[in-house]
Amino acid sequence: MNTTMMNTAGVTEIYWNPATAKPTDSLHQAQNALLGELPGLAVGVITLFYIVSSLLSLV
Repeated sequence: MNTTMMNTAGVTEIYWNPATAKPTDSLHQAQNALLGELPGLAVGVITLFYIVSSLLSLV
């Protein structure tokens, strides 16, 4: 067998092309899960700010 022979798959088949990709149900589910976490993140940031500002007011 010829050892200098290259694989014919090529680099273009390895990379994901977002221009041709179609959104799937799993992508929509992941985006909705992220949006579902935003209220909790906001409450966490507000709570952290409240704790830090309360501790700073004691100094």
